[in-house]
Amino acid sequence: MDKKKLICLDLDNTLILSDKSHVEAYSYALKKLGYNGCDERHIVKFFGRPKLEIAEILMPGSNLIERKELIRMHNRYLIHFSYKYAKKISGVENALKRLKKKYLIAILSNTEQGSVMYLLKGSKLDPKLFDLIIGSDKVKHSKPYPDEILKAKKLLKHKPEYMVGDSVYDIIAARKAKVKGIGVLTGHYSKTVLMKHKPAAVLKSIRELPRFLKI
Repeated sequence: MDKKKLICLDLDNTLILSDKSHVEAYSYALKKLGYNGCDERHIVKFFGRPKLEIAEILMPGSNLIERKELIRMHNRYLIHFSYKYAKKISGVENALKRLKKKYLIAILSNTEQGSVMYLLKGSKLDPKLFDLIIGSDKVKHSKPYPDEILKAKKLLKHKPEYMVGDSVYDIIAARKAKVKGIGVLTGHYSKTVLMKHKPAAVLKSIRELPRFLKI
């Protein structure tokens, strides 16, 4: 068995800045489905939640079929057009290279697998830096459920030591999987809000993670 430990990382607003990619995709899909008036500040408030939950909030009174169509159209627009707006968090590549000295690294995202790969492409973050990538469509329930963490444990045959993310849903999933959670402040959740869920730490960004882990 590999002597390295396993660390799990969220993608959106943890490794990359992808608000514009998702907002453009949601705005396009909402307009096509006849829902207007959702501005960027309204949409980003819900990032980090499971996609069907976001769809239900953005489409009041919609049914499950309509919500799934919103997600399908969002994903299609993202992989064809808006993925290119994604950008790397400052210092992320150096942080990942340092982490790889002691850890296997898994991306666990509430974004679907295909969209994850395109967002990595748009941000120019090399997928080869990761030992495993799990999108939300590869599990029954995405974060805040622990399914992605448990799947990473099974596939890599290591119990994750940490789950790192920008949202409370990452921290909640970590707790449910009995893994230590670490919050980062590069998303839309304040330190005060993240601390309410009792993470092991809250860092300014992913670039502080190697130092916190004494690498």
